[in-house]
Amino acid sequence: MGATGALAAGAPAASSARIGTTWTWTWHQPHRAARRVWWLTALALNVTLLPLAVSGRATEASLAALLVAVLARHDALLSAVGRKIGARPGYRRHQLLNHLGQLHRAMALAAIGWLVLAATQHLARPPAVAVVLFILVIALLAMSWAARDAVRPTRHERFELIHRVVGWSALAVLIALVVQRFASAAATGRSAEMIPTLLLLAAVVAAVAQPWLSVRRLPVEVLEVTPGLVVLALPGQRRGGGFLWGSIEGREWHAFAVSTCGREGPDRFCLVIRRAGDWTERLGRRCEEGHPPTSLLVRTMRGYGFMGNARAYRQVLVIATGAGIGPVLLYLLDRRQPGLRCLWIARDHRATIGDALVDHVLAGGQTTLIDTTDARPDLGRLVTAAAPGTGAVFVVGNPGARDRVAAACADLGLRWYGPTFDS
Repeated sequence: MGATGALAAGAPAASSARIGTTWTWTWHQPHRAARRVWWLTALALNVTLLPLAVSGRATEASLAALLVAVLARHDALLSAVGRKIGARPGYRRHQLLNHLGQLHRAMALAAIGWLVLAATQHLARPPAVAVVLFILVIALLAMSWAARDAVRPTRHERFELIHRVVGWSALAVLIALVVQRFASAAATGRSAEMIPTLLLLAAVVAAVAQPWLSVRRLPVEVLEVTPGLVVLALPGQRRGGGFLWGSIEGREWHAFAVSTCGREGPDRFCLVIRRAGDWTERLGRRCEEGHPPTSLLVRTMRGYGFMGNARAYRQVLVIATGAGIGPVLLYLLDRRQPGLRCLWIARDHRATIGDALVDHVLAGGQTTLIDTTDARPDLGRLVTAAAPGTGAVFVVGNPGARDRVAAACADLGLRWYGPTFDS
């Protein structure tokens, strides 16, 4: 799950042209500029692969594009870069890191394109090879369609399953193609020509497999269950801005921010899980019925979330909705960000979140509760009233809340950070 750095500390630029009419960086829509950078980067990379592909080695071009796509979403790489960049001012760099997912998308699409070309180059081979390749291309195009921003929010679990199954299948077919070519080259005494291809394939396999080799089954304790969330405690280090992937049964995997609730004890961290989807609701019901999970499969290789960039600012305003308070708790309860102020928006906090967690949050004096039982607040007015003196605004909530906060920040010329499918 990144961004780009910031302009030098000081007064923000007064205004800029509307997105769509300029290629310059803008305060109100910096993510658009970051996305353009990554798509242009992908275009440049694929131009360099073009001679390789048209010379009959489209399989290698597909592997190279796939390697870049995988590395652009590799948790270890993003976490290492994020920890170094996120703690320093640099809004443009932060946005580039937060939207690195666009490079992943662009290079994945390029890998599919080169694979189509590879399929045409294999038409003279056994017909079964071409048939398998074209079936795989259709599956990859279906995966790309399911990955659209308009589809993923409502079909997220289906997307994750399709992405995983089709992605691994594509890699398996590429491995088979390379092995077949190596066998043919070895039979004619030209196996040395295949060494660069084998090294490229090994790099792709290692990059894909490494995060899954870090999976461990960790003991888990359920600390709290409310109508709105489930709080789990696990052994490990607490680090702001980090997230990990977890699963109970090993089939469905979900990303959760590393957090705290103030009650898990030393050498442990919390996952504050919002009961919003099928998987999380089943987890909540299990806990309520007295059959909580005793362990959780966890990819111990952690990712880097946009909240990690809060360390780059002395004064931060956070808008959190409901269980979106989870990623903010490390900053509030561990006192790691004295200059952080939080507006926590939810429906009847104590009924949906629980008295214990609400009391812990309020004890720090940095949080204001905003109850939506009677009416939803005007987020634009809230940001306008609370933003003076703020270095950046962070919003942890649904896309609607994010977009309203972003619009208010645009009017005020403020830096803002929020969740996207790129991060």
